[in-house]
Amino acid sequence: MNERFKLAIKNSDLSTKEVAESVGLKANTLRKALLRNSINEGYLILIEQNCGISKNWLKNGIKPIFVESKENQIKKILEQNTLEALDNFDKEKIIAYILLKESEFLKIPAFQSLIDKMKVSNKISDVVNRK
Repeated sequence: MNERFKLAIKNSDLSTKEVAESVGLKANTLRKALLRNSINEGYLILIEQNCGISKNWLKNGIKPIFVESKENQIKKILEQNTLEALDNFDKEKIIAYILLKESEFLKIPAFQSLIDKMKVSNKISDVVNRK
């Protein structure tokens, strides 16, 4: 368990002290528990939740070493559901809505990135077509 923990720490921007403090332990107490393989399940769960280091990795060596944050998991679910919902709409209605609410959509970084990419793509097309 100790070697797996060291590997996780090495591949993250965390320190043993930060992990220990995130679960309410002192760094030395955490080190000793890891050396003895005696860290309890509750602390493993807290380490996973607070630091993203997989409890399955620490306990059993089962990859992945890191788990996705709850925030990223929720974002993926929302993104996927949004894309599925948009597939059911008439594309012309989506474009009309976006045009009507353009100022609000431009506040969304992903949408702004899409607009920027489209502008660059149009410029490249113009150069290629000598416009």
